[in-house]
Amino acid sequence: MEMDESELLFNLFYLLLCMCVIYPPDEFGRLGLTIEQLFSRWLGEEHLNFVRYHQKRTSLNLFIHSCLPATYFLIHRFKFSVFTEYDDLEEESDLDPDFPMPQEAVAFKTLTWKVAQRFSLMAVLAVPALICNWYQQNWKRHPITLTLQKFSNVPHSTAQVESDIGNEFRRPDIYKKKLNSISTVIATENWIIKTSLYNVNFAHQSDTALSVAKTETYNVSQDTNDTLQMVSIMVKTNRAGVADFHIRINALEFRNLEERITRPIVIPSNIQFHRNVIDRFIDVFKEQVTLNPIYKADRITDKCFACMVAEPNIKIHKQCADVDRNGQPLSTDNCCTNCYCRPMWCVECLARWFAARQNDHEREVWLEQKCTCPMCRAKFCLLDVSYIEKPAVAPPATGGEPASSGNDNDNNS
Repeated sequence: MEMDESELLFNLFYLLLCMCVIYPPDEFGRLGLTIEQLFSRWLGEEHLNFVRYHQKRTSLNLFIHSCLPATYFLIHRFKFSVFTEYDDLEEESDLDPDFPMPQEAVAFKTLTWKVAQRFSLMAVLAVPALICNWYQQNWKRHPITLTLQKFSNVPHSTAQVESDIGNEFRRPDIYKKKLNSISTVIATENWIIKTSLYNVNFAHQSDTALSVAKTETYNVSQDTNDTLQMVSIMVKTNRAGVADFHIRINALEFRNLEERITRPIVIPSNIQFHRNVIDRFIDVFKEQVTLNPIYKADRITDKCFACMVAEPNIKIHKQCADVDRNGQPLSTDNCCTNCYCRPMWCVECLARWFAARQNDHEREVWLEQKCTCPMCRAKFCLLDVSYIEKPAVAPPATGGEPASSGNDNDNNS
């Protein structure tokens, strides 16, 4: 009754195959092994008929995925004989003597196995019947069609809505981003669309409100302090009968999506994230500067020379060792130099200045690079930037002492 090695390998292989079919990795896409690529001739072209393409795609996904359990039981039945002869009690001798109620355990496994077989067979029969029901009357009963009917001005007809969506999708200025292996977000001039395995969500921008629901930050690498920030955007439509949906994108893609959408995206005050690479670099820059020694400043300017809003809070002064990551001395041209400017920059403006002078294709080593002072052009690195300790302000003189002197004179007289 124990599962032999060949059966275990088959189960693991089939489980892996199912995961690759349902959530195809990038390698499957490059090899042309995804469902959309294998059945591309029947599906047609997405840009020629967007709505019809996704009606077929969602139906095909549902059918193929529903066949996976039945296919497993079919192969298993011809390949292995397990769970077919449990009535033979001679196998009882192979059981663990400490296992309680072996007959009941065998009966439960057999019942579970048979129930799973019946459900897999029912899925193979029910799903094609459901798809045939959708297909009748030119896909009139498909969930996508039912959703688009909510946007149509003509009762029981979605032809104009489908035409508008298709025309906007064919324009070159759309925003289209693959969220993961099964979802894609599309923003056209008037529509926000999210495609998934078995359905497509639609929202017309004229009656839609967008807001950032939450952000999630993940550490990609402990060595480089590299992080990945994901933003979850809630798309709420005021159209009756149309479901709301979420869009989960990389924070660095937020600005691209925001530029394509005509409606504002509300960001709650308690949620902060990096809208682009510079914002992300500024936060890392600040964290690294906090590790450097504090600089005691004698005098500072009133406002940052760059933004003229914040107070200067950093000073550039040489304190690095002028060695590379291997500990070897740097050449004279690559060494940092002393900066004699008084504190006149805030850390955010200096970080933006630092990032603006780096190679955009070498972002992973920006923190190791050098820059020049905006005023005196002295070369510095991140280790040469320190937060400042502001000079102590002398307390204002009080009028108590002169008053006491006057009283003393009166007493002497």
